[in-house]
Parts: sequence; structure tokens; C-alpha cells
Amino acid sequence: MTLKRMDNVLIVVDDLEAAKAFFIELGLKLEGETTVEGPLVGRLIGLKDVRATLAMMRTPDGQGIELDKFHTPNAIRFGPVDAPVNTLGIRRVMSPSMTSTLSLRTCSPTGPSSLANCSTRTRTA
Repeated sequence: MTLKRMDNVLIVVDDLEAAKAFFIELGLKLEGETTVEGPLVGRLIGLKDVRATLAMMRTPDGQGIELDKFHTPNAIRFGPVDAPVNTLGIRRVMSPSMTSTLSLRTCSPTGPSSLANCSTRTRTA
């Protein structure tokens, strides 16, 4: 069996507004946003006293990226902040089809939110 598409990617973020702005700049649309909390949510995901805000982003072809901001319990950082490029895990998100103008976004992995420490360069292809 071959994977033909992935409908949902979950990214836990510290700064939800910055993360939404980042993906909107890449061409995704905000499909919806909601806050979830309570014992039922906690049982579902295996955490106690959960309160989180979820934002669902959609690519033009319908692929989904879910952004979650945990208010309680606090999100935890796992592994080194300045991990080298060969560290296991998600290293980047790419768009396979871009317009003739390419925006290159450089993010610093330090600070409370790496998306808040980004700069953008634009190059015409």
C-alpha cells in the first residue's frame, strides 16, 4: 500500500496567532478555530485538566494542518531546541507547487516561539 495523501498534520505551537499568520502567508486558509476543554477531552488525549485552542488550516487542494495551543497543561519542549538538521522528527513543511515568486522564511529556533523569530526574503523564480 502506498500513501497517496495525508489529510491532517498536527503541530503544537506556543504562539497560535504567529503560527496562523505564517501558514496564511504560505497560502493556507483558516477553516475554523475552537477551544476544547474538560474531562472528556482529557480522556481522549490522555492529559488532565486540558484546555486548548485548535485552528484548522487548509491548503488550496484541501490538505489539512491543525495548529494546537495548549493553555493547560503547558506544552512541553522535547529534545534540544537547537537540534541539528539530522535529528529525527519533522524538519520542514514544503509546498510542492509555488508561484513564480518564492518567499524564503528563515526562523530562529530559540525563544518562546520559533515562528515569532522569523524573517522573510522574496526571490522571483
